Amino acid sequence: MKITNKYIKFLIILNGTLLPVILIFLLFQLTKEFFPNNNNFPDGIILGEELETAKKDSLVLQGLKYYTPIDLYNSKNKYLPISLLTYEEEKRVKNLVSVANDIGDSLLKFVNIIFVDENYQVITSLLKKKASILQIKPQRKRYKLERDELDKTVKYIAYLIAFEDSNKDGKLNSGDNHDLYLSDLNGKNLIRITNSINLDRFEFTNSNSQIFIKYTDRENIREEYKKQKFAIYDIESSKLLNMSSIDKELDNLEKIIIE
Repeated sequence: MKITNKYIKFLIILNGTLLPVILIFLLFQLTKEFFPNNNNFPDGIILGEELETAKKDSLVLQGLKYYTPIDLYNSKNKYLPISLLTYEEEKRVKNLVSVANDIGDSLLKFVNIIFVDENYQVITSLLKKKASILQIKPQRKRYKLERDELDKTVKYIAYLIAFEDSNKDGKLNSGDNHDLYLSDLNGKNLIRITNSINLDRFEFTNSNSQIFIKYTDRENIREEYKKQKFAIYDIESSKLLNMSSIDKELDNLEKIIIE
């Protein structure tokens, strides 16, 4: 009887040890199948020598990827984000679609935006050269307004855009420095708002008249040593205003905590 009990305890311990290992192995194999090594194909717009190598390895552009134009509030215009995929990336997307059924835009790398009117006639493309677009954020109706009340303060779209391969990896993608830009609802009059800062967050505020910005300076130091700061961009005056009073108070609080 004692031998039987010991044998049962041994099996319980063995199962408790092997089961997590087996599950981890199976999870690893699934991850390899559906998320292959990204080093085998480019991520974003490839440039220079990387582009020539990709051509030799048959990893050139598969084509533009897009869905349907998206309505813009307070405008008859629509916008169509454009992405690109290589042949290998197209296979990866198809694998993911078969698992998740709906890919959305999360895996796609935006490279431009087409603006069309109510009759789906092209107004313009946002950009005239290669770029990476990390975020697209149109102004939205203010919550305090009635449902059927038109919010005429909605006039602009904000973007995070990179035009240069800042990390020199031969690709133009999310790893490069993106700056904040602003355009009209028809995609015209694109202007640059920020420079030499990394944006953590931005949002329209004060009845869509300003953009609240949370950022860190672009410094060659570890992320945990970078101080988060705040700024306000005033759209009418085209001025970026530092919120020095908040920065100063945060410094004071940090001193209190350290002491």
